[in-house]
Amino acid sequence: MSVFRELKVPPVKDSWYRVNKERLSPDLIQKFVQLYPDEETKAFLSASIDKSSWVWTQIWYLLAKAVLRHFWSVTDINGWLGRGSMFVLSEAQARALLRPVSDNVGTGSLVDVGAGDGEVSRRFSNLYPRNYATEISASMRKSLAEKGYRILDTETWHHEGQFNCVCMLNLLDRCSKPKTMLRQARDSLAPGGVLMLALVLPYKPYVEVTADHKPEERLPIEGLYFEDQLASFVKFMREEAGFELVSWTRAPYLCEGDFAQAYYWLDDSVYVFKPTPDPLK
Repeated sequence: MSVFRELKVPPVKDSWYRVNKERLSPDLIQKFVQLYPDEETKAFLSASIDKSSWVWTQIWYLLAKAVLRHFWSVTDINGWLGRGSMFVLSEAQARALLRPVSDNVGTGSLVDVGAGDGEVSRRFSNLYPRNYATEISASMRKSLAEKGYRILDTETWHHEGQFNCVCMLNLLDRCSKPKTMLRQARDSLAPGGVLMLALVLPYKPYVEVTADHKPEERLPIEGLYFEDQLASFVKFMREEAGFELVSWTRAPYLCEGDFAQAYYWLDDSVYVFKPTPDPLK
């Protein structure tokens, strides 16, 4: 499970979205979309602060988690308790990232692969009229169904038709076979479709469902700094995975907090990719 960075002293919120352009190539600078903490982001933070002060609710969470962790995964527990919701992009921020492909937004379908409780993609899912999701956790699938997602099988979702937007938001560092997942995403995209992807950097894969918590496939991401790892990942996507970068940004991966603090965060790199042309076609 990710260990979200503690906010003993809350940072200046704008710093969550900044990058060091001196460490970026001209092409990456050109495709960078500068975001800021907007009203929807601030509303999530405000709600998290409020929830962290609900004493009896937080006590109930602690007691329930202490008992259920002997039987269920953390994901299943959070789904059953309806807690631990996360936030990456607001609708306005998602629109800004998708602006270069705006002609293909507003029609067709979106599938959120490994959707959790659906709160991350729900904020911009109305950009597409039909919404699908996959999720291993039974309790999370129930939450997704209540939000109006059509649930697809985790093994065969990519055979269900072609999607205009495939979302893999903070999935690749939490699944056992990220390269396989990317191939499935590429195969399932409709003409003009895009892959919206979020990845926490620095890259530290952790797989909840494997015995050693290590992935069977590891992404070849290298570098010491955020920008170096980002460039390494984009290179892999272009040269091995068959995707061309359309736009990208840096944003906080926010999670509801607890008694200790109101919310937690990780550094997210967020991308829009389109598949490169197949030379055999």
